[in-house]
Amino acid sequence: MNKIILKHKGFFNYSILNNLLSDFIQYVKTHNIDEYLFRKVQIVMVEIIENNYHYTQSLSRNYDIEKLQPEFKLEKTPEGFSLSSSNPVKAKDAEALKQLLHHINHVDLKKLKEEYKYTLKEGMHSEKSTAGIGLLRIAKVTRNKIKYSFRKIDNNLLYYTLEIMVNPK
Repeated sequence: MNKIILKHKGFFNYSILNNLLSDFIQYVKTHNIDEYLFRKVQIVMVEIIENNYHYTQSLSRNYDIEKLQPEFKLEKTPEGFSLSSSNPVKAKDAEALKQLLHHINHVDLKKLKEEYKYTLKEGMHSEKSTAGIGLLRIAKVTRNKIKYSFRKIDNNLLYYTLEIMVNPK
């Protein structure tokens, strides 16, 4: 049976991220969670929330998204931890995101690591953030497929949901 450990509905900032991480650390301490598993979940959690935060910040400048609040959930499952995140995305950005996620889900670990290193290196020489680095890191760390879906809100926006499982080993 799955047990919800953390849940947040609303827009993110670094204070909320720190609070969620602190709550997770307390959970880890009281439930004797392995350090390796803790680190993996922590990395994925930070990537997911930062991606959500950065994207919704840029979106809020041009759209009224107050009624479309992002969500984050961390659940303990028999297999490990399940993390999910939802937020609005521009319809015009969805196709590129779908293609990236499809690609990430269909390459082997060696290729994933190569692409991650290449994207990191390219990002060092760029003024803007490198698209997809967070998703590549999530897939690399978890070694699991990323589940995702898009639900139409209107002609301009979709509600995007990402789910990933983090296993102990």
